[in-house]
Amino acid sequence: MIQNDIVSSWACPPPPIAASRVLRVHKYRDLSKIRPVIANAAEDACKTALQLASPDARYVVLPIKSLKTGRMSVSGGIEFQCGAFEKHLSECEYLVAFIMTIGPDLDNRVVSLVDEVFEPLDALFLETAGWLTIESATRQFSRHLKEEFAGQGWDVSLRMGPGYEYPSPDGEGRVSWDLWQQKQLFEMFGDAELPVSLSQMCAMSPKMSRSGVFGLTRKTH
Repeated sequence: MIQNDIVSSWACPPPPIAASRVLRVHKYRDLSKIRPVIANAAEDACKTALQLASPDARYVVLPIKSLKTGRMSVSGGIEFQCGAFEKHLSECEYLVAFIMTIGPDLDNRVVSLVDEVFEPLDALFLETAGWLTIESATRQFSRHLKEEFAGQGWDVSLRMGPGYEYPSPDGEGRVSWDLWQQKQLFEMFGDAELPVSLSQMCAMSPKMSRSGVFGLTRKTH
């Protein structure tokens, strides 16, 4: 049974990130030709990320009251607007909002590497390892939701989030979900204590954080 308006917690051990992934993000295609200093910096960044990251998420489920012409209303009078909602969420009855972070320690280390010891390469690779860590943790979280709700008779939609673009329903171009609607997403959590804060400019802190929503659709088989 869906538990409405209850903020749940989820966490996982920091997922290991391969140095090759960090290097490929920065266009190092032929790994056999990379200078040792570069390869070592990538390895060190991944080891540091594994030590400093602490994936932590909160999520809440609210009923979708209406969804029409790109405007979605959920319980509590919260509204979102995006032209891609009907393509991806039209059959959904509930909206699962989540906020995730890997904590402030990695953020702080990146700043220290730039401002205190001036190691820009180390800072760059560590920041990349951090984003790859939260990406991997998000995939684990998605699997957790699918397992949790499958037993209750629900399918989980693809992830959407403010600040991202999606193919237009008519196949012509792309449409965006306005980043400013982070405010409404955070409002879905009410007064719950969260591991992430939101600035007036809709920037999340810690920097290594992510938010988004999934829809829940009744299983048909």
